[in-house]
Amino acid sequence: MKYRISIFCLFLSLTQNSLGGSVEWQGYVIHYTTLNSMLIPPAVAKAHDIVRSERRIVTNITIRKDNEAVKASVKGYTTNLFGQIFTMSFDQVEEPKAIYYLSNQLIDERDILDFEIDISPSGLEQSYILEFRRQYF
Repeated sequence: MKYRISIFCLFLSLTQNSLGGSVEWQGYVIHYTTLNSMLIPPAVAKAHDIVRSERRIVTNITIRKDNEAVKASVKGYTTNLFGQIFTMSFDQVEEPKAIYYLSNQLIDERDILDFEIDISPSGLEQSYILEFRRQYF
């Protein structure tokens, strides 16, 4: 299992620069990525219970402070152009030096989604609302 998790972390680090972004807030750095689930190798997807499909995406959230991984409560939803709201369910993947929050969801062909993700780092009463838009083909 450690081997598969390490491959997953390497994969996310390679894709994060081109498919995601980051924000700084209250001394935390929040990294986010969304990508088509077919980009995740089958063995890695199986190890993390990620459903691979042309019509599914994976959203990844990581939180760091002082270059250390931070646990958090992560919840959110997406809204499409028709105003339909879809709740996101995040699973935590923990490693010695990294914590990932992953959500796997169904999308329609040529979807444009607005994301709103509430991130509450452990030990902090405030939360950060991450908002961004992605278009999928």
